[in-house]
Amino acid sequence: MRQSRRVRAKKKPKAREDKMKPRKDGRYVKKKVINGKAVFFYSDEKTERAAQKDIDRQMLDYAAKIASAAKFRVVAAEWEADHIDKISHRTWCGYAAHYKRAVQHFGDQYVDKIASADVQRYITNFASYGYAHKTVKAALQVLSMIFDYAILEGYIDKNPCAMVQIPKGLKHETRALPGTEEIEKVKASVDCHFGLFAYTLLFTGLRRGELLALTDEDIDFESKVIHVNKSVYYVSNQPHIKLPKTKAGKRDVYLLDCLAEKLRGKRGYIFGECKPMTEMAFKRAWERYARESGVTVTPHQLRHAYATLLFDAGIDPKSAQLLLGHSDYKTTMDIYTHISESRKKLDFEKLNSISKANNSVVEK
Repeated sequence: MRQSRRVRAKKKPKAREDKMKPRKDGRYVKKKVINGKAVFFYSDEKTERAAQKDIDRQMLDYAAKIASAAKFRVVAAEWEADHIDKISHRTWCGYAAHYKRAVQHFGDQYVDKIASADVQRYITNFASYGYAHKTVKAALQVLSMIFDYAILEGYIDKNPCAMVQIPKGLKHETRALPGTEEIEKVKASVDCHFGLFAYTLLFTGLRRGELLALTDEDIDFESKVIHVNKSVYYVSNQPHIKLPKTKAGKRDVYLLDCLAEKLRGKRGYIFGECKPMTEMAFKRAWERYARESGVTVTPHQLRHAYATLLFDAGIDPKSAQLLLGHSDYKTTMDIYTHISESRKKLDFEKLNSISKANNSVVEK
């Protein structure tokens, strides 16, 4: 008589966990291996019993997150909550549209199922709408940051953006350098309403927010320098002060004699008196200035005009980088290269014009 053999069902691999242990720094720690990965849970509770409860709660939360979370929209929302306090409001405004578009496209997909090919198709399709290289690059960067966060939180092992290529042939947007006529308008209109703002931008190269945050205490007339150490940003029209986000942002720039004459005697915020201007007040002031002076350049173009002054004065790129507050040397070199290429074009046009005039005389 044949005996039946009992077949044991394979057990599902369980998560292994160690006992909770006290650490030298006073905290308690417990290690648990989940899906082959060691995950550590920490508690600052003072008693062992309270620490155990705290860690048990953390483990339940983690298990629930792993079970439900892996959808892109959930991970993206977690990244936003974690990231938004670490960056400026203005930076987030630049991310917001790309974040929203990514969530609309990948929202219900599980992050561990999104492959490089999926991201490549998304980026290629986005670029096909005529966006500039810089815009497409920003869209990819936002996606990459979300996936980096997913790696950090244990949702995935690799970033699918790593191998994605930005399509070739996209336009590279460069701001036109202000011409000589525009620069002369800025100089001539210094005494117009808000003309000093444009004049100061031209001869310091400060960013708009840096100049709006400038006070009389930042100006050293004796040493002939302006201390750049803060900036204004706006939330719902109201000004807020922030410190530079990089070491390069905190710097001293030259106080030229022509500018010192105009700034002497100012008190408080140079543009705003007892407090910085609101965003709407700034826009109205600039629009009025543009109407009265005929100046058509933007504040940021005047920053590039200052870079042109540095270029013409023979200031080397490294020194220009310090004066402009660029954290990346390449940014300064790109501006200098743009200036050089623009000058070559102007030189060609001048030479071509002279040659045409000479040929005209010979023919007569």
